[in-house]
Amino acid sequence: MDPMRVATDFAGAWRRAGAALAWVGGVALQLQQSALWEGAAWPLLAGAALAAWLVARVARRRGGRGLACVLSGVALAVAGFGYAGWRAELRLADALAPAWEGCDIELVGTVDDMPQVAPDGEHFAFAVESARPLAMTPREIKRVRSLAEAAGQPWPATVAAAGTAGARAPVTDDDDDDEAIAPTPPVGAGSPQVPSRVWLQWNRNQRDDRSVAEAPPPLRAGQRWRLPVRLRRPHGAMNPDGFDAELWLFDQGLRATGAVRGNGLLLSASWSPIADARQWVRDRLLLAGSGSDPADAAAHGALAALAVGDQAAICFSVNKLVAETARTVPS
Repeated sequence: MDPMRVATDFAGAWRRAGAALAWVGGVALQLQQSALWEGAAWPLLAGAALAAWLVARVARRRGGRGLACVLSGVALAVAGFGYAGWRAELRLADALAPAWEGCDIELVGTVDDMPQVAPDGEHFAFAVESARPLAMTPREIKRVRSLAEAAGQPWPATVAAAGTAGARAPVTDDDDDDEAIAPTPPVGAGSPQVPSRVWLQWNRNQRDDRSVAEAPPPLRAGQRWRLPVRLRRPHGAMNPDGFDAELWLFDQGLRATGAVRGNGLLLSASWSPIADARQWVRDRLLLAGSGSDPADAAAHGALAALAVGDQAAICFSVNKLVAETARTVPS
């Protein structure tokens, strides 16, 4: 084996390792930031990284290999820092605009994953294709205002404007008219700004008894729906050493939560083989445990969670077991 070739390969391996460490170091440094820089900083960092790389090439041609290696590492670290910050800014920008929180919006999109079964309906991820505002009655607007005041938050701008712009008269506390009025977005707001993926719940009719309530239509991954929804930014309880709902939603790319209000329209259905197979297995296991024995239902829910990764099946079965146990224990 040629010793010169071995030495060259060895030096090349060290250079590649150094380049990887410089890039990872820049990304890690950006992750220590408590707040992102302004958006104009990322193009400047990209320009600085490019300039450092060009200087390193010139230095290498003139024989300054040590300086070239240092400048190349600096360029990669700066590029990694800027890339991580730019990606973080894009992720945070994909969010629900505060002006549209609590407003009725019509979404068109697809069911993005296997829906989860819950005692009160179904929960599912929804990939949004388009959104448009829906009309709201004065009573609905008053309810949104009351909820905002109870939470100590300002009224959503669209709700505040709906009572005066484009309406017959301002909405007052005594106005119980159910005639719909279109909410007017604030100046420059345009169409509703919603994230690309949202977490929706399609509940049973809560006005009816739970045992006879109308169930949501069968949902499957790949279905394309037009849904009237009301969204809000993610909020969730976090107990010490417990489940962090907001972190889970952020990790899944679900930047808003909401509920389907009324009836949706199924536009089309496409084939999603992996999600459909998982849902078929989950549904068969839950159906097999849908008998009168709550313990058997809980066992099948655990099997469904282990087989397809649907942890909500455990919660659904355990809730059923608890309800049945409470019903049979004498008071």
